[in-house]
Amino acid sequence: MQTQISTVCKRQVARVFRRGIHVNCLEDLEAGTARYQAALFIDNVFPLKMARIDIRPYLVQRSMAAKQSRVEAMLPADLPHKAYVSKIEPQMRDGGGLVHFTVAADSSESARKAARDVVEAVNEHVQQHCQRWWTQVRALGVRGEPFCEDIVKMLPAKRVQVEFCGPALDTEQLFKEFRPFGRIVDIEVSSSSAIVWFARLRGATSARACVHGDVVGATRLRVSYAGEDHEHLIMQWLKEHSKFAVPLSAAALIAAIYAVFDPIREFCVENKITHRFDLARIPLIGDVRRVAMRSLLRREPTRHDDVSAWTGLADQGARLESILDDPPESFIVVVGPHGSGKARVVEQATRGKKYRIEIDAHALAAGHSELEQMTLLAHQLGWWPVFNSIISITSAIDVMATAATGSSAGISATPESQVRRILETLALVLANIRHERKQAHLHSASPVHALPPEDVPVIVFDSLLDTDIKFAPVILDWATSVVEAGLAHCIITATSISGYHEVQRAQPQNAASLISLDDASPMEAVTLLQKQLVPSLDLTNQEVAEAVNNSIAHAATVLGGRLEDLQLFVQKVRAGESGTAALESIVQRAITEVRKYAFSDDSEVGQCEHTWTPEQFWFLLTELAQRPEIEYDRIRSSALFAGKDDALLGLAEAQLITMVYNHDRPARIRPGRPVYAAAFERILEDPGFACSMTVKMNKKFVDLETAKIRAAEDELALLNVFRASADAHAALTSGMAVIAASQSGYRHGSGSWRKSDQFNPEAFMAQAATTSARNASGNSDSLASAKPHQSWTAWLKSFFVSSPPAAPHSAEPADYPCSSLVPGIPFELQGRVQFLLRSIHASQQKIDRWDAQSQEMSRRLASL
Repeated sequence: MQTQISTVCKRQVARVFRRGIHVNCLEDLEAGTARYQAALFIDNVFPLKMARIDIRPYLVQRSMAAKQSRVEAMLPADLPHKAYVSKIEPQMRDGGGLVHFTVAADSSESARKAARDVVEAVNEHVQQHCQRWWTQVRALGVRGEPFCEDIVKMLPAKRVQVEFCGPALDTEQLFKEFRPFGRIVDIEVSSSSAIVWFARLRGATSARACVHGDVVGATRLRVSYAGEDHEHLIMQWLKEHSKFAVPLSAAALIAAIYAVFDPIREFCVENKITHRFDLARIPLIGDVRRVAMRSLLRREPTRHDDVSAWTGLADQGARLESILDDPPESFIVVVGPHGSGKARVVEQATRGKKYRIEIDAHALAAGHSELEQMTLLAHQLGWWPVFNSIISITSAIDVMATAATGSSAGISATPESQVRRILETLALVLANIRHERKQAHLHSASPVHALPPEDVPVIVFDSLLDTDIKFAPVILDWATSVVEAGLAHCIITATSISGYHEVQRAQPQNAASLISLDDASPMEAVTLLQKQLVPSLDLTNQEVAEAVNNSIAHAATVLGGRLEDLQLFVQKVRAGESGTAALESIVQRAITEVRKYAFSDDSEVGQCEHTWTPEQFWFLLTELAQRPEIEYDRIRSSALFAGKDDALLGLAEAQLITMVYNHDRPARIRPGRPVYAAAFERILEDPGFACSMTVKMNKKFVDLETAKIRAAEDELALLNVFRASADAHAALTSGMAVIAASQSGYRHGSGSWRKSDQFNPEAFMAQAATTSARNASGNSDSLASAKPHQSWTAWLKSFFVSSPPAAPHSAEPADYPCSSLVPGIPFELQGRVQFLLRSIHASQQKIDRWDAQSQEMSRRLASL
C-alpha cells in the first residue's frame, strides 16, 4: 500500500514539473486527426518598459507590422511536424512576443509533444542565428492562457503575485512551476496567494507570459506583477537621521524661498500693477476678446452711464479727481450707504490712472479661515507663488527648537506674518515704480513731486472696515505707512461714518479727506430715469408720454435716490417689462429680503450677527411706516431697546436701517433703502402677519412692565418699617390695590395682579375705615410721622379725589399730588413709596391698553 502511494506521489510531482505546453483543439480532421493550437513566448526581443515615461520601446519600431516582422525573424523557416504560425502578438512592455502556431496530431498528448518539438527547434534557431553577446534570446512554451493587456500602471517587476483559484500550493510546487524561467530569490506563500521574487526582471516577465492561466492539479494560477517599493539611499538616510534632516531641510527650503521666490513674487506683483503682459490691454486683441465674449454669451454691449446725470455723484467725483491730482498726504474716505454709487465714483475718478490696485474686502471675507483670506489677498495682488505649507513647517521647527533649547527660535510663520510679507513686497514694488518714473522725469525742477498725477499709483480698499477680516488692522497700518511715504493714494470706501473715525485714529496727525455720498433727491432720480428710459421709448403719442412720465415719477418716489434700485428698474424696463410690473417686482423682492433677514430666527444674517429680536424690528417698522425718519435717541431709550444700541447697530450692519449722523453721532434712523419704506407699508397691510406680530410685541411689552411691577413689589416688601404697625401695613397694601383697581379693574392677591369682575372703591374705603377705628388705639405712635389730623383713609380719599383721571390709552402716568403722605411711613421714605405706587399704577395702565389691543388683534386673526 505504501509503495502504491509513493508511486502516485512521484507521478504527480513529475506531472507538475514536466507538464507540457497548453494546447487547444481547433477542429477535427479526417482519419482520426485534429488541428491543435499552442503558443510560445520569445524573450529579449524588445527592451523592457521600466517606467511610465520610457521612450526606449518606441525607438525600436513604431508600426505593428515592423514589430511582428522582428518577432518572425526569430523563427526558423520550417517548423517541425508541419506546424505553421497562425498569429504573432508583440509584447512591448514585457520585452518579447507571443507566437501562436497550429499543428496536426491524432491526440492531445501527441499535440503537446509536437509543440515541445517546435519550441526546441525555435530555441536551436535563436541560439545559432539570433544570439548577441549583450543579450540572450530564448523561447519558452506557454503553459496557460496569456493575459494580453496594456494597463499603464502595470509595469514589469521582479516580484510576481500568484493567486490561487482553488487549493493553495506549497513552496515546493511553486518552485517547480516557476524555476524554469529564472533564478528565484524568495517565495512567500499565504492561504490564497503567493509572491515569487525572481533574481532578474526577464524571468518575471517570462513567467507572467507563460504561467498565467495554468492549471496545477485542481488550482488555476493567475499571475500579475507586484510593485516594488524602491527606497532611495538619500531618503533612507534622511529617515534614519530625522533629528538633523528635518531642521536642515526646513532651513534649506526657507532659504530657497527667500533667495529664489521673492524676486519672482516682486516680478508678478509688478506685472499685476503695470499690466505688462496683459494681452487684453492691446487694442486689437482686447476688442476681439470683448466681441467674442458678447457673441458667446449673447449679451448686448454694456452702456456706461455718465455720473454727470447725478448731481451729487458728479460733484463728489470731481472733488475726488481734484484730490487725486495732488501728491498723496492722507487717506481718502468715501462714505455712503449701499448702492449710493461709491464704486462708480471711485472707478470713474481713477479711470485715467496707470497704476491702480484694488483690494476687495468682500472677496477676502469669503474665506473661512485666516489662511484662506491670506491666499485670496495674495491672488488679488498677484503675489505668486504661495506656499501655505511653510506656515506649518516653520511652526513645527519652532516647536522642536523650543523643546530642545527651552526657548523659542522665533521663526514660526503665521497668516498675519505672511500678510505683512505680501504688503512689504507691494510697498517695494511701489517704491520701484516711483523711482522708475522719477528717472523718466529728471528734467522736472521738483524731483519729489515731479510725477504727473496719472503716474501716481492708487490703492482702493473696498469695504475694508465694513467686513470681518482678522488682519484688517494690519492692512490699515501698512496703508498709513504708504500714505506717509507718499508712495500711493489710498482710497477707503465705507458704509458709515464710523469707518472715517477709524481711519482718523490710524493717522491722527493728518486729517483724512472725507467724501460723503447719499441717496439722490427725487428730482435727480426722475432726471436719471428719464435720461436712460425716454430715448429708448416711442413717445410720439401724448397719452403714452404722459403715462410714461407718471410711471417714472411714481418709480422715483418709491425707489428714492438709491442708484442700485434705479438701475435695476431701468434694466427691467429695457428688458420689456412695464413700469408697474418692474416696480412691483422690486418692491416684492424688498419685502422678501425684509422678511428673510429681519424676522428669521437665524443667529446670523449673511456676514452680520443677528443681534435683534423680531419684536424690536417690528416696533421700528411700525414707526418708519408712519414717517420717513425717526429720532435715534427716542428709539434707543424705548422699553424694547432699554438704552442699548446693539440691536440698532446690528440692523444697520444688515442694511435693514440706515443711521443718519449729525455731529459725528447717530441722530435719525431711516429705512436701509428707500424702497424699504414701501416694503414696510406693504408688510403692515398684511392683516394676518401684522396682527400676529402686534400680539407678540404687546406680549413683550407686557412682560417688561410685569417685571417692573414685580421689582416694585419686591422693593416694597423689603421695607420692613411697614410691619411696625399693622394698620399702616394694611393701609399700604390696600392703597396699592385701590390705585390699580380704581383705574384698570385689577386687584392684588397672592403676589400677582389679576382681573376683578366687580370692585367697589366706596365699600373698600368703608371696610378700611372700620379697620382703622378698631386699631386706632394701638397705633398712635406709628402715625406720628404723618401730617396732623390725617389718617390713612383720609390719605386714600385725598389721593383719588386730587388725582386727575388718566386717558384710557395714555402711556403717561397720572399726576398724583405730592403733598399727600402715607400714614405709618417714615417721612424719609414717603417719596420712594409714592414713586413705587405711581410706577405700579402707570404699568397697570400700559398693560391694560396693550391687553385690549392684543384682544382686538386676536379677534381680527380669528375673523380672517
